Amino acid sequence: MQAVKIGSRRPITIPQISRIWTPKTPPKDDAAQAVAPTRPTQFPPYPAEPLVDPAQWRTLPRKLVRPDMPEIKPERIAAVQPGYEGILPHYIRNSWVHMNYKCVVLVLGMYRRMYIDPPKPAFPHEYNLLVTDKGLANCATHIFGICGYAPPGTFGPAARRNKCFRFLREVCIYPTHGAIWAAYCARLPTLPQKPSRIKVLVDARPGRPRASCLRLPVVPITVPYPPMFFPIMLFVYTFRKATFVNMLLASEVGLSNEHEADPAPERSIPQHARALADKCDMKKLCQLAKNVHGAYRNMVALGVVEDRMWDALNYSWDTVITAMELVEEATVAAAAAAAEAAAENEEAEETGEAGNEVPP
Repeated sequence: MQAVKIGSRRPITIPQISRIWTPKTPPKDDAAQAVAPTRPTQFPPYPAEPLVDPAQWRTLPRKLVRPDMPEIKPERIAAVQPGYEGILPHYIRNSWVHMNYKCVVLVLGMYRRMYIDPPKPAFPHEYNLLVTDKGLANCATHIFGICGYAPPGTFGPAARRNKCFRFLREVCIYPTHGAIWAAYCARLPTLPQKPSRIKVLVDARPGRPRASCLRLPVVPITVPYPPMFFPIMLFVYTFRKATFVNMLLASEVGLSNEHEADPAPERSIPQHARALADKCDMKKLCQLAKNVHGAYRNMVALGVVEDRMWDALNYSWDTVITAMELVEEATVAAAAAAAEAAAENEEAEETGEAGNEVPP
């Protein structure tokens, strides 16, 4: 019994590619996989469960309240990137899109999924990232390990392990740049300053480019709704409202990224809500509401201070709520028309039966 208890407290083996670091050459069996690893499946655009039951959508708030956020400390940005010392966070956020980093996040996205043992949050301190020589110029500086909160109703990790023996917390690995997140988020954990190490690997397959293995520091970050972390990451790198809105609404609205000027909400929200109501039923709209509300909770947990991101979030929420109102109006109108048609048919049948009666 004691041996079982001790064994249950040991962390599981974390799947990572640290094997390619110690040998002089990669093993022949997994050389191709080490240089060109497969990507995990991204989160589906529609969550499995809606935010609320479609019949209870009126319980949703009409507006998402933006809480007060702490101020961004410039010294935290300078600690991650000394070259940004003396630059205001606002200018860093506005100019980041012009530094040609957006291609990195679009190519990398979610790099890995791994699982940690509940009794011990066994996050690795470092993680290996494989990039080609072309990506070394603007390569990531940190690895964000994104995971959700622990299940409620437990007293601690050991009790949670005993209650849910097979439970493993999923961690999504995102390579990113720590400096821009320090300029966006006031509640971000302290970013480590460990120097990156590099090792060059050669793909055994003919005609394949060589890759470099970077060992980067890992930053554990817990958010309320991990599936909606990547849309926030896209906005951080692109600074585009349309990209953020299209990710939250599963591209059902389809805002154009060609125009730099933001559309007027009083004119575009009714238009996009009508297009959304024509494509989605109430259940699907409640699923999209879960995406928007999940991103809202993540932004509050991270302490996002950028006004443009909050404007895009409010735009998405107003569009979904307006589409729900249109769908309900259409449902009520259809039910009224069906009742009226049924009443007319019943009246016509009664009139026909009265005309067919034979007088005594």
